[in-house]
Amino acid sequence: MEIRQLRTFMSIVTLGSFSEASKQLGYTQSSVTSHIQLLEKELGVALFERMGHSLMLTAEGEKLYSYAERITRLDDEVHANIGQQEEPSGVLSLGMAETIASYHLRRILEEYALLYPKVKLRVRLGTGIYFRQLLRENVLDLAFFFEEKIQEKEFKVYDLGHEDIVLAASPTHELVSKATISEKDLSRQSVIVTELNNCYSEVLETSLEEAGVEPLRIMEIGQMQSAIEFACRGLGVALLPAVAVEDAVKTGKLKVLHWSGRPWNMHAYMVHHKDKWLNVPIKLFIKLLCERMPSFGGKHVL
Repeated sequence: MEIRQLRTFMSIVTLGSFSEASKQLGYTQSSVTSHIQLLEKELGVALFERMGHSLMLTAEGEKLYSYAERITRLDDEVHANIGQQEEPSGVLSLGMAETIASYHLRRILEEYALLYPKVKLRVRLGTGIYFRQLLRENVLDLAFFFEEKIQEKEFKVYDLGHEDIVLAASPTHELVSKATISEKDLSRQSVIVTELNNCYSEVLETSLEEAGVEPLRIMEIGQMQSAIEFACRGLGVALLPAVAVEDAVKTGKLKVLHWSGRPWNMHAYMVHHKDKWLNVPIKLFIKLLCERMPSFGGKHVL
């Protein structure tokens, strides 16, 4: 098994076809096919199957992809950190909640990319549940997400500060006229979230359940801007970080509802595995974060 074969395999998965992978990698299509055939012969399994015009991973192919990510990542680290480098290079893999990537760290990501052009940034969007496993598998270097509190001792946790979570609705929504709202006011209402398993939607669902309140529906909208647009159109009450709805509130498209129910004590955290070796690209990112967010200061809380 060769690294180049694994990289070919990963490119096919990412791009969805052998032909697109050959273009990106600069190989002939026959070479790409040969790489996969050699992998399949060595492992004794089929890695892909065709469903109509679609190329799908087999169950064994999905297992290999997880290993391939880790193996190629270690190969990148070896080349980036063994021997003297004139300037930082390699790969920096980050996991971020969408709000953190789009609103809190966007400028830092842009500045980092300009300062260290030889470092390849990989940013995955998701939630803490998803990122925890990727940190354990060494697929991610650092993860940034929201939680009330992180308990696991296997991680080093850095508190980036409190995050305001709000309920917001169209100015025409029936709840806007109320001075305050609590769980009972959400009975038979549509609630819009971006992830059903993000920490603040889970807190709301728990508080509704404890209050014996059942909403009409909880609508999961895949992207932040789409969720905001749904709320602006009066299709429900959006549960989102305050920074995400700030522009819509300023322009009068949304109103923040004054919540008197169970408080949301959300914080943004930076997390890495306690056994993670912090290479040069990681240290430089943390250094830039400390410089641009003085209140953070790089102090871990767990």
